[in-house]
Amino acid sequence: MKKIISILLLSLMVFAMFTGCDKADGKNNDKELTKVRVSEFRGINWSATYAADLLGYFEEEGIKVEYAIYKDGPVAFQGMHAGDSDFCLLSAEPVMRAFDEGMQSYFVLTNTNNRTYAFAGAPEIKDVKDLKGKTVFAGMPGSAPYSFVLSILSSAGLSENDVNFINMEYGAAIVALAEGQVDGIFYDIYSTKELLQAVPGVNVLVDTTNPETHKDLYNTEFCQTTIVTSTKKFVDENPETVQKFVNAHVKALKWINEHSIEEVAKLLTPMFEGMTEEEFAEKFATVKSSFSATGEINEEGYKSVEDFCYEQGLIKERIGFENIVASQFVKKALENIK
Repeated sequence: MKKIISILLLSLMVFAMFTGCDKADGKNNDKELTKVRVSEFRGINWSATYAADLLGYFEEEGIKVEYAIYKDGPVAFQGMHAGDSDFCLLSAEPVMRAFDEGMQSYFVLTNTNNRTYAFAGAPEIKDVKDLKGKTVFAGMPGSAPYSFVLSILSSAGLSENDVNFINMEYGAAIVALAEGQVDGIFYDIYSTKELLQAVPGVNVLVDTTNPETHKDLYNTEFCQTTIVTSTKKFVDENPETVQKFVNAHVKALKWINEHSIEEVAKLLTPMFEGMTEEEFAEKFATVKSSFSATGEINEEGYKSVEDFCYEQGLIKERIGFENIVASQFVKKALENIK
């Protein structure tokens, strides 16, 4: 009997030791993680969110992220406001336009410090002016790419009515240009190699990673618009959850800035179906310098976006930094991250 009791006590001691180790490691084995849903259309410029997930930073903060993937940003944003998600990975322009119309959200943080958009024309299109009467792809109406294309048309003396817009998935645009289905396309700069291989003689008409071009369009080389956003209601009612999400995200931005392109590619490629590590690395190399080191949205970076939206008629009145940027979360995160 004494032998049995001794075995039982020893078993309990061993169990207690392993339980204690879990708590000492800071793991959340003894409590349920808070589920957070993120609406998005998967893109390399939001790599910090995926890195925070894969590196375990969200779990360390006590949250579990689930993704709702849409075909375009404005649809993902509408999904968030319909209650399908808590956060949305999106460009700033649709958020500001919706705010102007009474659908209020906050900018929680930025992923990049400048635009990485581009526009290409078929071999016979030598200038944006040559697009008059032609067919172009610009993404979904109301999206940031669509607003970008409208701005470059305006700069060339053309209006929205001077071209024919065609709707398709972003991934099909380069093939459509190669096959002559369209005369000009919006594309992300990290797809340049794919574009040049698919369309011999293609003309890159606008490249915002060129500092002079960026300044012409946005009046600055600094434009923080690749953001994480959340509804005003969710932020006001769940500040602790928002802070945890931002903490993890800011740590991921720090990790990205401190690691090589190859290390980032090895970590993140599984999030991009059908892409090899080499392909991801090539694409990421074109935009890594644009990534924010902190996630902070400053007034200059915000103003460039607001000015663009106001001048393009996307908003009727200026919103103001303090009304839409919830900067307190990144500030607190930076205070606690070593």
